[in-house]
Amino acid sequence: MAALILTVTVLMAAAGLTGASANQVPGSPSGPETFQVTGTLTGEGAVAGAVTITMTLRLDQYTPERAKVTMTDALKYRGYPGFLLALREAPVIGSLDIADQKFLVRWANQDATPTGRTITIVTEKPVFFFGARKPNAKSTAGYEVAVMKIDVDREGRGDGVMAAAARVKPNGSGGVIIDQYAETPLKLAVVRQPAK
Repeated sequence: MAALILTVTVLMAAAGLTGASANQVPGSPSGPETFQVTGTLTGEGAVAGAVTITMTLRLDQYTPERAKVTMTDALKYRGYPGFLLALREAPVIGSLDIADQKFLVRWANQDATPTGRTITIVTEKPVFFFGARKPNAKSTAGYEVAVMKIDVDREGRGDGVMAAAARVKPNGSGGVIIDQYAETPLKLAVVRQPAK
């Protein structure tokens, strides 16, 4: 479990939940923009096999700094319940569409990288509980959001990971721990769609 939390913490370090970061990466779109995302999860043991999911991520804009501060302060001072309340009161800035389901995005952050940028989003509810049907599965209670991190180059192509059902909590030193329901994160391939 410790290794899982560490992995997800490192992979979500760019979420912007750990402190202030630039909303606008110089030379990058501020929105709207659309990404085609293909997620793959490979299970073992009682849930052996592979699952592939096609998603469309639409971002109308990135989280305004004021809303970002409200959510990070809520997490810091009021923990996960406070963060959830602040997240759900934040404006809708996009959506993650899977088949006929729409998951509202209320947190989106981008940070510059040497080859492009890292984009992190948080949905207001979980997308899927991978492993919930296996024997002796843990309770799904408390996993109330989904968190996605993608790294894209300047052409908008890249990869990433997603905790399809997760909860966030402060780690006590100003950072954030992402605790995900699944044993491993969903691996993502990403292509930005041309602007219409």
